[in-house]
Amino acid sequence: MSSKPIAYVMEQTLGSITHYLNLRRAESAVEGPLPHWLPIEFQHGRLPWTVTGSLLARRALAGVLNDVDGIFMHTTTIAPLSVDYFGKKPAVLSTDGTPLNKRDMRVAYGLRREGRLAERAKQLAYSRLFGRAAAIVAWSDWAKRSFVEDYGCKEEDVAVIPPGVDLAQFTVGERDNELPRILFVGGDFVRKGGDLLLDVFRRRFLGRAELRLVTKAEMAEEPGVRVFRDVQANSEQLLDLFRTSDIFVLPTRADCYSLVCMEALASGLPVVTTRVGGIPDIVQEGRNGHLIGVDDAEALGGALQGLLADPAHRRQMGVESRLVAVARFDARENARRLFEFVRSRC
Repeated sequence: MSSKPIAYVMEQTLGSITHYLNLRRAESAVEGPLPHWLPIEFQHGRLPWTVTGSLLARRALAGVLNDVDGIFMHTTTIAPLSVDYFGKKPAVLSTDGTPLNKRDMRVAYGLRREGRLAERAKQLAYSRLFGRAAAIVAWSDWAKRSFVEDYGCKEEDVAVIPPGVDLAQFTVGERDNELPRILFVGGDFVRKGGDLLLDVFRRRFLGRAELRLVTKAEMAEEPGVRVFRDVQANSEQLLDLFRTSDIFVLPTRADCYSLVCMEALASGLPVVTTRVGGIPDIVQEGRNGHLIGVDDAEALGGALQGLLADPAHRRQMGVESRLVAVARFDARENARRLFEFVRSRC
């Protein structure tokens, strides 16, 4: 085994920050030299983040390229300007979704729809990028299908390895609430469907449950609704909110995957969320939660009605959630799989 480490270039945005922190905590699972971590901090600027992030990633790699055996890069957003390095060192790319996966989500993310020619040009550019990689790590089967079908990657070169949850942190708590507590966690309140949930709650469940909103949005509390702002990832405050709630709801309009849904599973909560992106890999309809359509207020209300009316049923779903988390989303085990796969290709 080589004595050189592998450079782990990690984009620091949204759920990718939590993924990076979880990998760092599990780095003792690496056989051989520990990873050389290169976190790429998000920066606002005139240029799109794809350009700025790619420049930062390239500069970071330039300083260590001769001292590493290979490159792991998460996400593909910061990879394009390092493509020539992939001929010098084997590279494994990682992402929650491809550009074409995200095509129909652009508006929800505040981006303009791309024209057909621009979309095709981007597809060709990313096909070249992915073709130069030694392998790909996709967070979901949904993302893997796109790599294979849209970009021509070989099935055997794309491994599905989801991120994980620290099962020692996110645990099942004692739940003996006077009113059942519904928990929502989403910094981008509208994209995550918080407005839809709030409307359904006001119309159908006021006085029958308590709604707890964890978000960055400026909101005032109101009867039955508590708002928690500036809650940090993996903080004791967030852990306590998961432990003491009864149902987790994320009626998101656009997501490639959902770390908070996995955290809810680990906390033993039934999950009500939308059938978008790779989320169906996390929630199994009728076993550990319910999957609804985007902006389907009727389905959201019906799912909540069933869970609120039957405490034994929601507790059993919570038991199933924890079992799924242990079997599929253990952060340390998934990190070990990731480290082994990357080393096998580098």
